Amino acid sequence: MSRRHLFGLPASRQSRRLVLSLSAATILLWVGGSAILPMLPTYLRRHGSDPAIVGIVMASYFAASVVTQYPVGRLSDRVGRRPVVLGGLLVFAAGSVGFAVLTGAFPAIAFRALQGVGAGSVTVASAATIGTEVDPAERGAAFGALYGSQMLALAVGPLVGSIAGEQRMDLLFLAAAVASVAAALPVLAVVPRVGVPRVAPPLGGLPSGGLEGLELEMLASGAPAGLGHLAEGRRFRPSPAFTGVLVVFAATGLLAGAYEACWTLLMTLRHATSFDVGLSWTLFALPFAVLSVPAGWLASRADRRLLVIGSLGCSAVFCAVYPLLHSVVLLLAFCSFEAVGSVVGTPAAVLVLTRTVPARSQGAAQGSVETARTAATALAAAGSGALFGIDPVVPFAAVAVAVVVSCAGVAWAWRALPGEVSGIAARVGAARPG
Repeated sequence: MSRRHLFGLPASRQSRRLVLSLSAATILLWVGGSAILPMLPTYLRRHGSDPAIVGIVMASYFAASVVTQYPVGRLSDRVGRRPVVLGGLLVFAAGSVGFAVLTGAFPAIAFRALQGVGAGSVTVASAATIGTEVDPAERGAAFGALYGSQMLALAVGPLVGSIAGEQRMDLLFLAAAVASVAAALPVLAVVPRVGVPRVAPPLGGLPSGGLEGLELEMLASGAPAGLGHLAEGRRFRPSPAFTGVLVVFAATGLLAGAYEACWTLLMTLRHATSFDVGLSWTLFALPFAVLSVPAGWLASRADRRLLVIGSLGCSAVFCAVYPLLHSVVLLLAFCSFEAVGSVVGTPAAVLVLTRTVPARSQGAAQGSVETARTAATALAAAGSGALFGIDPVVPFAAVAVAVVVSCAGVAWAWRALPGEVSGIAARVGAARPG
């Protein structure tokens, strides 16, 4: 029987090294990328960009991600995960260097778009790697570590950027490029170089994927709601379960976009200082990062339907309550409370995704859900600012309602989905050597 660490990373050495390398690469990339954000609008204004151009530059990151994440995911299914992760890191580094050496509106748009392509590629291919290379019973904690590393970087990066300040932005751009290149080292050392096989396992006997392949065959063909099925030609077709995951990611994107556009405005309206604003992001990101691995462990063992719907419901409640609070102290405290309640949602949803899609299509699936999240983030960020001008309550209330509707949609789509780890999944994990 395989050994596992309680509430920890995968116990098998190969899986643990893989998760740690991807998490390290994610931290380096996201620290470098998020350190740029606090001062980037001011930097652009100082170099002659008007507010409209600043908005276009910031939006180009999301637009480029939306356009490329799904194709990049499909590419990773064909050529393997490692080339896509490495390519994404290098593209992000190129965009960062471009910011350091060239100024002007159009170069800024192009370089910010390159950063979006690079970061999106790394996110999609890293998640697909875990979905195909980590044992099913250990994926929850692995996904928790991956997404927790993003939040940990977001807790550190903006603080570093704020300390460096607007006058040192050229050094921040170069540092982001160096961090991205450094992130390639653990990927080169650990992530498998081979591509994902696209030939389906034979119908007779045990699938070529071993017990995990058998589990996918049984789940894919036998679930009443359809976890997805391998139809004629054995091509994966989206199912209600897969659609539910898309809805979950879109809902989290709506929340992210609303906060990106309106959170600082709300805090300022409540007379918060710049330090208070930065602290609020840290107070959310740190608990989220600390609890991500235990949350993933829980998602591997509890009913994922309840975890996802409960997480989204928690986020919707906090989103609706924030504009009603007039105390900065309460706003700061509620940030931490929300992180504790919402951290389990994404790992649980991604686990549903890994059991929805055959291994040979994991990249395309991860690209699809990340595209949904990025598009929703861009849409919410674009609309929330205008709604805030009408009334500070309106954007938060609108997004909260949308998330509640999403909860209902997920509950309906997943009504026949096995939420808890099935006996066959447990046997898959137990049969693998530690």
